[in-house]
Amino acid sequence: MALDDSDQRRPGHGGGHLVGRGKELAALLARLATARLVSLTGLPGAGRTRLAREAAAQTRRELVWETGAGYEPEQLDGVAARLRHRLGGRRGALLVLDDWEALGGAGTAFVASLLIDLPGLTVLVVADRPRHLRGESVVVLPPLAVPPAGCAPADVVRYEAVELLADAFGEAAVARDPQGAAELCRRFGGVPGPLLEAAAQWLPGGRAAAGIPPGPGQLESAERSYAHCSRVERLLWRRLAVFEGDFERDTVRAVCGSGALPSAEVLGILDRIAPHVLLRDPDTGRYRLPPAQRTVATRASDLEGDRWSVVLHHRRWAAGVARQAAEWWSAGRQDEARALALRELPDLRAAMDPATGPLSPHVESGTALDVVVGLWFLWTACGRTAEGRERLRHALALHQAPAPPRALWLAAWLELDLGSPEAADPLLATAWAAAVREGDEHCLGLLAHLRGSVALWQGRPDAAVAEYRDALELLGDIPDFGPGPAGCRASLALALVRTDPEAALDAALGGPGGPGLVRDAWAEAWVRYARAEVLRWEGDAGAARLALSALRTFLDYGNVVGAVCAGELLADAAVLRGDVLEAAQLLGAVDALCRTTPPAPYREPVRRRIEAALTGTGWATAYAAGGRIGLAGLVGLG
Repeated sequence: MALDDSDQRRPGHGGGHLVGRGKELAALLARLATARLVSLTGLPGAGRTRLAREAAAQTRRELVWETGAGYEPEQLDGVAARLRHRLGGRRGALLVLDDWEALGGAGTAFVASLLIDLPGLTVLVVADRPRHLRGESVVVLPPLAVPPAGCAPADVVRYEAVELLADAFGEAAVARDPQGAAELCRRFGGVPGPLLEAAAQWLPGGRAAAGIPPGPGQLESAERSYAHCSRVERLLWRRLAVFEGDFERDTVRAVCGSGALPSAEVLGILDRIAPHVLLRDPDTGRYRLPPAQRTVATRASDLEGDRWSVVLHHRRWAAGVARQAAEWWSAGRQDEARALALRELPDLRAAMDPATGPLSPHVESGTALDVVVGLWFLWTACGRTAEGRERLRHALALHQAPAPPRALWLAAWLELDLGSPEAADPLLATAWAAAVREGDEHCLGLLAHLRGSVALWQGRPDAAVAEYRDALELLGDIPDFGPGPAGCRASLALALVRTDPEAALDAALGGPGGPGLVRDAWAEAWVRYARAEVLRWEGDAGAARLALSALRTFLDYGNVVGAVCAGELLADAAVLRGDVLEAAQLLGAVDALCRTTPPAPYREPVRRRIEAALTGTGWATAYAAGGRIGLAGLVGLG
């Protein structure tokens, strides 16, 4: 009897029962009670052999277990004769055939002949694929449930995959690093075999889960499964290796459907291979290629020489995703735009690296720039500024043609957000010349807006007001790309707070420039922040309510600059109320969030007021506590 790779004994694996498989066991027993042919399939390593053994034991039938390992097709007639002799005339016998797909079509014919010759026999086939015989009932064994990203440490142990680790290696091993255990379970998709094999390396030595390659047993199972696929199934499997993250069905058709794999046929082939090749998220329906299956696909692609064509399709798809996300952001669908970009980020990152494509890096840099610039909002509004600057610099360094003005505009903004207005100035000048040369009037408006932000950062509010007014005229009422008129009016209000507070309220409430035609949740948060600044200058307690509302939006989006500004304003409002300890907590949380970004000059008066108020006892303890809790925790979002 051969065991599949999930059932090999490993160091520390002493669990003999089926952890987390009660529902699947009941389903298999129900099928065995009503069908004569049951195929138990699923990913290699899912634990099919163990589940089959447990089900066979619970049926209390006369049991015969046969494995295809070691047999040749020409030997099957003799095996069939032996089984007919043993089981002929008996009713209620159960024949379990493990590893039978190794014999290909001969194995399928073997099963069909036994079902005809032995009418009292029930056959359970443990295999990667169904047999596709009349009357066959298929049970697909799914992976174990894994903790989602961000799951609280106390909740990690409630998931089946973590329960398996605790059963195999002891609860103490998991308790030492519950988040590491959760990461390991997610990396291997809750498939018991690969998970236990990797955990045998990780748990004793504390190695990072992401650094564990697929083991020999996993690769052997994946290679066997690949060998049993048809030509087009193997082709699709190879092409799926182009995806760095998880992916949707429609994306597979868009990226993988071409040439010998027509788009109209892709999804049907995907459905055939998915149960024994891919992991599927039950909540989102998205697929992922496990590490061993990815390794097999990559090796086969290198041998076949067909990798680069699908990479080109993948690059074009990624550029389209970036354009779609940018359009959604400009159309007021900010939450959807951010969710799309984050969902596809692993694959977008691959497209943003010109050095990994099939063409020369200088040619690939054009697509890379399209993707980086299309995701401008992810870098500037959603807290990924440092990553955006790094990826944009890399693509621009490899771009031999004159840099696009919008790429230079974004480069300047990222420098400013990271506290380097002096690095932004030359980029702005070059971008302005390029935009004039190309006749990109919208980009001229974006550049005017950004020059205003530089002036505001440098403590020149009058110059900022003039630039923002110019930007409003150039941008118009319909946003095309980048921050629209609503964002520009919010910036104008921020500058006017320092020169004309009454005009600042007019701007914030939709005065000069008119109301925006498209709702912009990110701009609205800055408008609330600007109104809060005006109220704080007037000593109005309502400033705290507006600042808190703005802060929550900034934290939801991951916008560090906005969160720092709103957090400091909340601390300043606490000082106004005489609550020094709350102000200290908030300031500690702000500083913990933004340790590497220096405060802009326009924020210095606020910080001076807060720091001057931190006298007496207890504020240092409160400041440290705020750093530990964080802004999200302090405002009830943690």
